[in-house]
Amino acid sequence: MSPLRSLHAALLMVAVIIIAITPVATAQDLTFSTITGRVVHGLEAESFDPSNVVVTLNVLEGITAFDPVSVAPAANGSFEFTVTPSSNHVYFIGVQYQGARYSETLTSTELQDEVVIQVYDTTHDTSVLQFTSYSVIVAGAVSSEGWIEIIERASVLNESGLTLVPDSSSESPAMLSFLRFALPPNAYNLDVRSNLVGGDIITVDRGFGLTTPVVPTNGEPHLFEFVYRLNYKEPTLDLSRTMRFGAESFRYVAPADTGSPIAPQLDDLGATELNGRFLRLLEVADIKPGQLVELSITNLPMPSALDRLRASANGWYVQYIAPAVVIATLVLIAFFNLRRRQVLPKLSPSNDATSVHEAILTRLTDIESRYRAGSLSKRRYDAYRDQIKEALVDLRIRTGSGDSSAE
Repeated sequence: MSPLRSLHAALLMVAVIIIAITPVATAQDLTFSTITGRVVHGLEAESFDPSNVVVTLNVLEGITAFDPVSVAPAANGSFEFTVTPSSNHVYFIGVQYQGARYSETLTSTELQDEVVIQVYDTTHDTSVLQFTSYSVIVAGAVSSEGWIEIIERASVLNESGLTLVPDSSSESPAMLSFLRFALPPNAYNLDVRSNLVGGDIITVDRGFGLTTPVVPTNGEPHLFEFVYRLNYKEPTLDLSRTMRFGAESFRYVAPADTGSPIAPQLDDLGATELNGRFLRLLEVADIKPGQLVELSITNLPMPSALDRLRASANGWYVQYIAPAVVIATLVLIAFFNLRRRQVLPKLSPSNDATSVHEAILTRLTDIESRYRAGSLSKRRYDAYRDQIKEALVDLRIRTGSGDSSAE
């Protein structure tokens, strides 16, 4: 066999081997996993029909979301999804039922675990909520800017077996079916956090409300935390509020280096040290729904005299000083223009060139005498001489004659 034919035969054999192993390699790369789960009613209601709900799978890779996939469960509530596992994927399985959304999250290592999603009937009645604890914590104050930061925390139980869903169709301005929290007047920079997913923050009378459905807790309370700021100009600030839902326990905490907490209805438990700060703790049990809790903080740090002067200067600068500077500048410009006109005689077509020339030289002599006598500064003297030179040059250009020497 010739060397050329041997080479062709070798290449043909390599091609056959590649074709033979390529499908095997592709099949090994394309592995699949099946997510299995069940939709069940939390109270095993006989009227619940799982086949009437829709289960949706959303896959997220970083900030990229793949197209969602939806299936209808079987009569017994079972469902399944076939996915391509990846360590970069997060899998969200959700069910919408009676206006509330229930969901579970899986990573690629949990795909073999059965997903059980419990759903509940819903209600608009907020009496299903129970505030087990409520805390108002003064975080600190910035005296130079005159604001104080407050943190509030609440633990809320819903042991009714019903999911609270706000009634957005209600025309009542109080929005009575919403989970609501009170805020002191003029609070700003509000930041709300909770372990519940979804929903919006809305402004309600004297506070804010949440559109998030509140699912049954089964012994584990929902946690809510929000932070806001208040401006102050006096050493005492009122933080009183009406506790719409009441609270089994209520705490008020303030650091000693920020101010003195005052709460007539609470028991003063003294001060304790935490992370190098002394905190004053006041507490009371059994706040009734709708009860007004009187809170205030006094002895707040006030801005120093220098801080007040800076703040006052900023306001005065914008309102008075800046406009005055502009006006003074315009007046000064007008004054110098006037002085310049007074230094040199005006040249017009009706003027006699000889008399104008003599007037300029007379003015130069006067300036020289004042400078030698010390009644005219060097800067002013040089400025006058420059003006006179310009006038003599201008006179010569206009008349074609005259002595332009001013040296």
